[in-house]
Amino acid sequence: MEIKFSSDEMDVISRSGYLRRYARNEVIYLEGDAANTLCFIRNGRVRIMLATPEGDELTLEIVEKGRLFGESSFLSRSLRPTTVTAVTDVDLICCTIAQLIPCLCQNPAILTKLLQHCSGTMNHLSYSLHSFRFMDRRQRIASFLLTETGADNPDKEISGQCLPYTHEEIAMCLGLARPTVSQVLKEFERSGWVRCAYGRVYVLDRASLAGTVSPQGRER
Repeated sequence: MEIKFSSDEMDVISRSGYLRRYARNEVIYLEGDAANTLCFIRNGRVRIMLATPEGDELTLEIVEKGRLFGESSFLSRSLRPTTVTAVTDVDLICCTIAQLIPCLCQNPAILTKLLQHCSGTMNHLSYSLHSFRFMDRRQRIASFLLTETGADNPDKEISGQCLPYTHEEIAMCLGLARPTVSQVLKEFERSGWVRCAYGRVYVLDRASLAGTVSPQGRER
């Protein structure tokens, strides 16, 4: 379950920081920038990714309203390990750790959510490493579809087992070539497990997709 901050909690956090707005596709920060602020998403979605000097990109996660990013700022004099860009128009509340500490001391519920979020980030990265190392392309795509559509998420526009991503966006999230994603999705579609439409993938048979991810049919 994703940990999100409520609107009321965002109001409390906003008194510790400042509001920044970014337009769609605008860079929020680059890998190697000084990590000096923690960012809470008041509205919109951002893309967290790794990039090589040659221009290759790997999306680690799409993060939406109510969540945070930039945990590297907890470390003194650290640098950003990732690049973050705006997927949509985005409103952020940005805080330094020094600014945020009084808020956390006075609001244990916010502190608890922040710690839960950091734990969730570690779990997400651990699972991503597992999938890259131990899953083939069919398993990775099936697992991604199951995970992303596991529950409705209005902030990601996910509802009714529908993932509003293009083949290109799925490829970026999984570090695969777009033709590979299209080929596997067509295979799933022929089997009746998914239905593909323009910019959308509908999950029709979760059990069969789960059987692809694990021989025991577990959704990992």
